Amino acid sequence: MSDIDDIRRQMAQIRRDMHLDVSQVVGGVEEAMDWRSVIRNHPYLTIGVGLAAGYFIVPKRRRRVEPATTAVQPLLEASMPPQYETAPPERPRKTIGRRAVGWALGMLWPLVSQSAQAYASMWLENQLKQHLNPHPGPPEDASTSPTGGSGDPFGGDAVYRMPKRG
Repeated sequence: MSDIDDIRRQMAQIRRDMHLDVSQVVGGVEEAMDWRSVIRNHPYLTIGVGLAAGYFIVPKRRRRVEPATTAVQPLLEASMPPQYETAPPERPRKTIGRRAVGWALGMLWPLVSQSAQAYASMWLENQLKQHLNPHPGPPEDASTSPTGGSGDPFGGDAVYRMPKRG
């Protein structure tokens, strides 16, 4: 009988081990298939890959291509009096520092604008509260609060009324 019990225990142990192994494999596959887990585990690498992909995907500016000259074009140019052409002034190229400042401002602008919007909405909310309740009473402390502060004998179930003065 002990041999049968040993075999049953071994089979139960094997089943439990298989269950744990399968659940670990399923968890690993789920994590591998979840793209957010890659971002959570390797944030700097994903930012670098995203920047590199953006650099290579965005096309460069195309230069303007002049049309091919025809047989008539040289004749027209020969019949016209000579004119002196002036080249348009070249725009100065941005330095690396100016480009870095522009990039930093472009990154910070959404944060600044959201903060300004949050501040403006809080200010407007306070103005509306003051307008709707022009004479607010003194703040109540917890002992006289109708919601049941530490000194409320009724546990907050009863409505508390202030006694009339004078």
